[in-house]
Amino acid sequence: MSGLLYSVRVWVDPERGEDYIAWLTGGHVAEIAGEPGVLWAHLARLDEPDADGWVGFRTLYGFESRAAFDAYQNGDLYKSFAPAWQQYAGLFRIERETGPLLESHGSDGKTEQ
Repeated sequence: MSGLLYSVRVWVDPERGEDYIAWLTGGHVAEIAGEPGVLWAHLARLDEPDADGWVGFRTLYGFESRAAFDAYQNGDLYKSFAPAWQQYAGLFRIERETGPLLESHGSDGKTEQ
């Protein structure tokens, strides 16, 4: 199986981060999903807050390859997010992870390895 998983966990200040949450949930993930080499994207609100009471979100993206992910990170869309990150600085904390996909089990009953 080939492909790359890109996981992003974001913690948002629940008292002052409403505008950031609106930005995150208002099309940000869909924009990334429309990029070449992105196979799928999922966004979830986490049930448990962090130790400071901040609200959590997790996005998972499937990329065709490491090269597709690198192209995304070096592309215009990724760079276009910088103003939002600056605007909302201090209202969110972000953790990013990547790794090769080893297997996938879909709702259609198919298994890939």
